Amino acid sequence: MSMKRGSVRDRCTPGRAVLALLLGAVVAAGGCGHKAPPAAPAPLQALTPLSRIYYDNGGGIQDSMRTVVRDAQSLAALWQRATAGQTSPPPPPAVDFSREMVLVAAAGRMTPDDQIQVDSVAVRKERTPEGKLQDVLTAWVRVTQGCHRFRADAYPVELVRVRQFRGPVHFVDQRVQATGCR
Repeated sequence: MSMKRGSVRDRCTPGRAVLALLLGAVVAAGGCGHKAPPAAPAPLQALTPLSRIYYDNGGGIQDSMRTVVRDAQSLAALWQRATAGQTSPPPPPAVDFSREMVLVAAAGRMTPDDQIQVDSVAVRKERTPEGKLQDVLTAWVRVTQGCHRFRADAYPVELVRVRQFRGPVHFVDQRVQATGCR
């Protein structure tokens, strides 16, 4: 029996057979609880420089934290804490809490060339422990580790204004290395 070039038997070399088996194993592993992380959905609100109401690394908030501020009293307390390292702190911004809220991302102890930034927010559907679907606001936070050229402590913190959301808020961190480091 002669084989025609391009037939199934001609294309199924031992190397390709192994590759096909490995590919099958990877696909099968997806059904065993090993799921790829979901892609970030389109942002509900792309955060612009105008969304940022405060950024500092002077040590007012020295803990790593992610939190949501939903009222003026909580903002006043957090603002006092965030600006405590400044000799002449600015007044807290006016926030209309009937339409807006404030997300806070603090990185903890880092170096002066490290940064933290809330990149974007979006509403996604997530399952509760009981199996029900609910809307959740997800905030993506990027922590950029600098080149460590400075041997000093810094405590990056950012406060951003976003549209009010009455449900739960989840923060998703992404750590990246600054470009140009040796």
